[in-house]
Amino acid sequence: MVARLSRALARSAGSTPMRQAIGLVTVVALVNLVTLGLAYLNLRGGVEDGLRANLDQHMAGFQVAASPTALEILVAAEADAADPAQRVFVYIAPDGRVTGNADAVLTGGGVEIRRQPEGRPLGHDGYFPRVEPMAGGILVIGESRAPLRELRETFLVLLLLSVAPTVLVSLGAGAMIAARARRRVERIEATLARLSEGALDARIPAEPGREDDLARIGAQINRMAAAQEASTEALRQVSADIAHDLKTPLQRMTVILHELRDGLPGDGAEAVLADRAIAEAEGAVGVFHSLLQIAQIEGGGTRARFEPIDLARVAAEMADLYTPAAEDGRHRIGLHLPDAPVMISGNRGLVGQALANLIENALRHTPEGTAIDISVRRTDGRAELEIADRGPGIPEGERDNVLRRLYRLERSRTTPGNGLGLALVAATAAAHGADLILGDNDPGLSVRLRFPAPGDRPGNPHEAP
Repeated sequence: MVARLSRALARSAGSTPMRQAIGLVTVVALVNLVTLGLAYLNLRGGVEDGLRANLDQHMAGFQVAASPTALEILVAAEADAADPAQRVFVYIAPDGRVTGNADAVLTGGGVEIRRQPEGRPLGHDGYFPRVEPMAGGILVIGESRAPLRELRETFLVLLLLSVAPTVLVSLGAGAMIAARARRRVERIEATLARLSEGALDARIPAEPGREDDLARIGAQINRMAAAQEASTEALRQVSADIAHDLKTPLQRMTVILHELRDGLPGDGAEAVLADRAIAEAEGAVGVFHSLLQIAQIEGGGTRARFEPIDLARVAAEMADLYTPAAEDGRHRIGLHLPDAPVMISGNRGLVGQALANLIENALRHTPEGTAIDISVRRTDGRAELEIADRGPGIPEGERDNVLRRLYRLERSRTTPGNGLGLALVAATAAAHGADLILGDNDPGLSVRLRFPAPGDRPGNPHEAP
């Protein structure tokens, strides 16, 4: 719970609305600080002027004393009536005798006011002093600095009561706005992620009544996605139509070539050409059949036939089916299955066809005497099917390319195939929401199909591990 809250606060703190709110709060707080600071300095100056005026007034009252004795009498009277914690009167006579409610010592930097040994306590805030030569001695009057302290405390309270609530309210409002904006941005990011994964039907949920920038961005993304989906669907439909329309004439041509071959002598040049023509025609039929199958898978027509299937059982059946062919090519098929079934939701025929394509690729491109390992396991709640061989492998820079239709590596152009096997596997993986991961078996190729755990959102079929 704490970790989720920390992550949410971190995401909110990094959002643009939250940064803007923090910036605005900072500006408001600085303005308040500057305003209160200027007001404090102004009022402090007024209080100090008032203290100086009081000192001047008291000093003027002692000017009538013409002798040290008279001044001592006046100072003693004022000192007895005054609280030394608020105001002190000290007269230092010419002979050094001190009269008043405190003691005073002149220093190079001014005067130091001290408590008399048996006198009343002094104030803790210090004094605002005035020192004047008078009647042959020195008269010291000090006003307590308590009003300055009280003014400072008052402004600190005002600062807390004005700035702190402003900051807290502004940050709270900013956090709420940032959280709402972050949720909307996350919906946009999730939709863009699905679009980048090939889910062209993904859309950002509409927000009726909103006309802000995020709503306009969402609407624009939806329009772009709709246009991309329409153009992709049109291209896919054209490809499927072409493949469908050409498949029938090619099949007819193959039948005609077979009839022609049956009417030719078995050892003539014409028979050899007919056999070559039949092989080419059957290869073209196979290409169009694979293209139609891929189009059907990508169109989502196979999802209606999804059912619970045991991935381990499918792997065992395909291994048994290809064991004779593997032995003919002096290969070994190693089967590594768990004791318990590994259930997934999928189309049994498509999963079997994808596994067959991967086994055939391994048989075609690996040296004789090498092993082809088929493994089924469950990792982190996800079913995983892996086919690993000891062949030349696929360079890392080519692993995305080989999943494209009709793409073949340069070294594979002399071997049988049409470049559609891995494309069909990729389409099957996408239809099942599985990750298709091409890796290095060191040496050789490792192909993994990682099917989603129950409740997981389908991932990117070309995702790296």
